[in-house]
Amino acid sequence: MDKYIQSNTAPVCHSTLCDYELSRYDVACLPLEADIIKRLLTCVKSTQRAQCPSCSFYVDFNTMDDFQKHVVSCNSENLIPCEYCHCLYNVHQLDGHSRQCRNVPSAQQQQALIDFILPRTKYPLTVQQIRVFIENRKKTRLPLDPHSIVETLAEFDGAFPFEIPTRVCDVCMETCVYDDIFVFGCEEHHKLCYGCFGDSCTSKMNSNGILTCGLCAYELQEGEIRQLRVPDDRKQQFLDYQIQKTFSAYAGGTVGVIRCPNQACKWVAEAQNPNDRFQVQCPMCGYEFCSLCSQQYHFRTTCQQIPEITQRWFFWCNTERGNYWQARAQQDANFRAQVEDYERQKAANVQRNQELAQRYNELLADENYKAQSCRLCPHCQRVVQHLSGCDLMVCGRNYHGGDDQSGCGKGFNWSQALPYAPINNTGPQQVTNDLPSPEQQKLIVHTGVQCDACHNEVQGIRFDCIHCASLIFCEKCEQRSTLEHSNEIRNQQKQQHVFQLISRPLNENNGQ
Repeated sequence: MDKYIQSNTAPVCHSTLCDYELSRYDVACLPLEADIIKRLLTCVKSTQRAQCPSCSFYVDFNTMDDFQKHVVSCNSENLIPCEYCHCLYNVHQLDGHSRQCRNVPSAQQQQALIDFILPRTKYPLTVQQIRVFIENRKKTRLPLDPHSIVETLAEFDGAFPFEIPTRVCDVCMETCVYDDIFVFGCEEHHKLCYGCFGDSCTSKMNSNGILTCGLCAYELQEGEIRQLRVPDDRKQQFLDYQIQKTFSAYAGGTVGVIRCPNQACKWVAEAQNPNDRFQVQCPMCGYEFCSLCSQQYHFRTTCQQIPEITQRWFFWCNTERGNYWQARAQQDANFRAQVEDYERQKAANVQRNQELAQRYNELLADENYKAQSCRLCPHCQRVVQHLSGCDLMVCGRNYHGGDDQSGCGKGFNWSQALPYAPINNTGPQQVTNDLPSPEQQKLIVHTGVQCDACHNEVQGIRFDCIHCASLIFCEKCEQRSTLEHSNEIRNQQKQQHVFQLISRPLNENNGQ
């Protein structure tokens, strides 16, 4: 072995009979003095890793003691694969991991598997090689468990079995693995390596320009900027910068603008039809809102109707549901079961009613504030706030800039705009007055409208969820079904939904 140390050449099994290159594990097992082993290890050229007899994975080690410590501490019997990312976890950690893992994107789950396999193969491989290997197994429907992947790769003895696709960067002209190439959304589909992509964004930001494709004027979208392979704080800096530049470009013109109402979000976009009402989902924070009023999106109702519908729903849930069923039971004994069901559900309704009370109080405060501080745009009827500046306004901002909001982009005079008219706080009596008397209620049939709970034609009061595309309950199913719906919305951590009370068929009520 001295000749290998002196010539710094890779040690082999036998200089004349066998040219097998010894691995670090092979050298560590030789019956030699520790100093010779240490010097001989520096001559090893083989990248082969040692296989753990316990977990059957391959491991790197510096000394034999390190390898033995791994073998002793390796508890492979308690390792179970996650059904989502296929990584192995201790049986006590698996449940907690699985609850989180099932909610992450599939690409992130696959990356977790790649990261798990990367240090455990017989020969070192690149991330791209393992990704290509996993994708090939998916196509051929082979198992994705880590042991099967590692064992199959070991059979190739360091020779990767598939060709890794490459592509030349359009800027630096370097040949890169295709996974290291970003394809822009421009018409030409320019392709840059991630290094040139990041350099291009930095250069544009330093020159105070909008972030674009590295080779054309195509403006980068939020999803494209998120693909940058830079630290998270730098990526967020690019995102914030692009949003500000985009908004400045819109606000400087007369186009309509939609801005996310989430105070912690800076997303903004041009509204091609600023007077149209449609559902918007912010691509940055996921918040869903109405393009006109910026409130929780509402179906089949105008923005102006929302405060009154919310008020009526709060009073119904808080007091008038019980009063209504008591009156119905006095007229018809068949409705006593409904009263009993109402009494049984009282306790379950407490949390829902508390949340509705909070929403109603916030509504009243918001109505009062808008009555004092806001006016209506004469062009799109949006509620516009004016905090400072002169009397001239552009819907969506002050005339000279500032107070940026969603708006249609058209100009008007603040003092001449109509003031906002708040709802009247008339109390629960409003609901009672609007509903037909119980003895008349048996005659009302909403022809062709089916309850989503009992699937019968709706009779009596009809309850429409204004925040769902289609969700209707009849008066008999309403309490139990709207409560279940409320619990589902709460579990999704969303704002509670409001139901519209429809006491007459819509064709008799002019759609109200």
